[in-house]
Amino acid sequence: MDFALTQAREDAAAILASAPSVLAKAAAFVTGEGPEPQIDWAKIAYLASQNVLSSGDRAFLGICAEIAGFNPDVRQPDQTFGARWDSLDGQHQSVIASVLTQSSQSKQSREREILEQLGVPSAYPTVPRPQLVRVRLGADQPAVTNDALGRERVGFREGASPHETWLRGRGVWRMQADRVIASQWLIVAHAGQVRMVGTIDGLTIHGDRIAIIGQPLPDHPFIGQPDPLDNNSQNPVAYGDMNDVA
Repeated sequence: MDFALTQAREDAAAILASAPSVLAKAAAFVTGEGPEPQIDWAKIAYLASQNVLSSGDRAFLGICAEIAGFNPDVRQPDQTFGARWDSLDGQHQSVIASVLTQSSQSKQSREREILEQLGVPSAYPTVPRPQLVRVRLGADQPAVTNDALGRERVGFREGASPHETWLRGRGVWRMQADRVIASQWLIVAHAGQVRMVGTIDGLTIHGDRIAIIGQPLPDHPFIGQPDPLDNNSQNPVAYGDMNDVA
């Protein structure tokens, strides 16, 4: 398998895996017994073609399958979402992936509400205690070329708006994906002080780094307080429990 197709399938898997809806989880058929199970993209492409699903669900699964190189309509292979995906740069791929995952995470919230109203046990894993992730920003500086989030500058800037501080803090970091998924809060700190707090609603994967999807909370009482996970580590990422630091 060539590198481009391998990378495309990794991108497609990241989009599908970071969309925690019941549908996405049910559709993620895997095969193989190795350490890296393979998604059965052919089956996902088949599900995308069935009228038993809503048009939105079919579109989401179909896009994921096409990015992974599975196109039921072989008559126009150059017109698929997957073919267009390969021609995009990393910034545009990141924007599209973020939109797709945010859409599915909104669907998850609605699914959870319906399950609760029906009295059905939640199909989602519960987190027994509210976990948090802390990222520590350095000084304001230019972003790298082709920054994954399309930013021109990163790091902390005095006078930045809450939205700008959140954008600079939410990615992209080398993080433990399982711990991020299990967490509910992101703390953005600088110089030993909390500068922004936000929710963790999902994530997008960018190579070996992660960007968090969530909502900034500019009125959170932690803002302006000492960094609760301040340590001497050179690693800007730390993990903790809100109950232990509140």
